[in-house]
Amino acid sequence: MSKKAFVTGGTGFIGINLIMLLLEKNWDVVALHRPPSDLTYLGELPVQLKSGSVTDPESLHNALSDDIDVVFHLAGDTGLWSANNQTQTEVNVAGTRNMLRAASDLQIKHFIHTSSASVWSDMDNRQVHEDLPKKGTDSWVNYEKSKCLAENLVLKHGDQNMKTVVLNPTAVLGPYDLNNWGKLFIGLKNGDLPCIPEGVLSVTHVRDVAEAHINAVEKGKHANNYILSGKDCRFKTIIEEVADILNLKKVPPQLPDIVLKSAAHTQCVISRFTKVQPKLTPELVKIMTRKNLTYSNNKAKQTLNYKVTPLKKTLLDSCRWLSSEGHL
Repeated sequence: MSKKAFVTGGTGFIGINLIMLLLEKNWDVVALHRPPSDLTYLGELPVQLKSGSVTDPESLHNALSDDIDVVFHLAGDTGLWSANNQTQTEVNVAGTRNMLRAASDLQIKHFIHTSSASVWSDMDNRQVHEDLPKKGTDSWVNYEKSKCLAENLVLKHGDQNMKTVVLNPTAVLGPYDLNNWGKLFIGLKNGDLPCIPEGVLSVTHVRDVAEAHINAVEKGKHANNYILSGKDCRFKTIIEEVADILNLKKVPPQLPDIVLKSAAHTQCVISRFTKVQPKLTPELVKIMTRKNLTYSNNKAKQTLNYKVTPLKKTLLDSCRWLSSEGHL
């Protein structure tokens, strides 16, 4: 008998990949989507679509059913602009609280929550692992703060009949990514990427992250975090690898942090008048300029059978999908 999954954030990058993998493994899937969502990719899949929002408790109760085996809660606001902090907190924190209550009310047995490695925030000159205290609740970057507050709700949820597992991916790349790192590659190809930050990223393949979600259902331990990290590399290395894949002869210059911070401040001042989101924000600069931060994925490897795809293949898969869709 096949299992039945309820997925929030199903129109998103990781959500699409998770749903496709669930279908490959013969799961039945119910996908929640907001009424204005783009269903270009999700609508092509054999899933049951439910219209609603994590910020609307009534819509969740209408969408969920007591035959659901697992809730995969991926819905979240990943924005990095302070003007949207209130909306982001509502989606990430209140939305998670609403999902937990709705799942508990129907006595659903498993709740897999997609958080972020950014909940640990600033951990200079050390490798982050799950036992370290999280600094996200004190971060001035609202994405980090709201994601940390949200996962705390999951970890401290009082329903002992529902297993809760929190997954903390780092920088996820791969097919169906148009709005995250995919924009970086498109900008590089089109000559719209002005510079490269000096920071470091831990890059992981979306397929590896999706596999970990499914493995977390049976293998994950209740009220535990699992960091899903990958290859630690500098932005410069990533851009040079992508440029090589795209046969580009030049890459943008690498600029010092102070220059990027100044540019972000200027753009934010202008945005107060234009009401248009700046391309560069202080929050984005902060994340892109971290240099001495690495993440351990040992716990995920040991418990969830987490695998790490090589960087070259991860970048190739991203570029090939973007090319197939006419973006590169």
